[in-house]
Amino acid sequence: MDVQNPLSQTATTEKPKIILPGEGDTRASAQILNENGQPKFMRKEQIYVPRPILENVRIQIPPIYYSEDVNADGTSSLMTMAFKWHGLCWGMSMPIDESQNFVKIEMLRKKLYSYVKATCDVLVHHGEKVLDRDGNIDPRLVNDEEAIRYRYDKDWDKKVAAFNSLVRVAPITKKKAIKLGLL
Repeated sequence: MDVQNPLSQTATTEKPKIILPGEGDTRASAQILNENGQPKFMRKEQIYVPRPILENVRIQIPPIYYSEDVNADGTSSLMTMAFKWHGLCWGMSMPIDESQNFVKIEMLRKKLYSYVKATCDVLVHHGEKVLDRDGNIDPRLVNDEEAIRYRYDKDWDKKVAAFNSLVRVAPITKKKAIKLGLL
């Protein structure tokens, strides 16, 4: 009986093929490699967004406003991000403690931005279909709509990429936030 030992086989000296974005096999199973032939790690995927999709999404995205409540001594006590969508105000505020340093405040600001951006994303892409009878976003409806969109919208990834590239934060004062009706 002739049994081959898999450990005794010699390894191939063939270098792995480098696949650059836009070249070769574009299926999800194709592994993208870097210049050294190793899998790319933690790199953002570049998605080409056609101009009509970009223009359509640009029209629908409301600006996200950012304001801070400043005390008499010049320190901030509250940061707020909000936007208006179809006459309704959406947003969130986070308190700023005196004991927090700059790095902690930046982390909280990024967390606040990601939450408000996700809310804006859901409302821009799905509209009133994801709101419950009280006017709040229902996570179950969002999951259902996202599944439908992923399955049937062939340009969903391009629309998300367009939204991510176009959403902007506009810093404003507390007076302007009150004037706009955000507070």
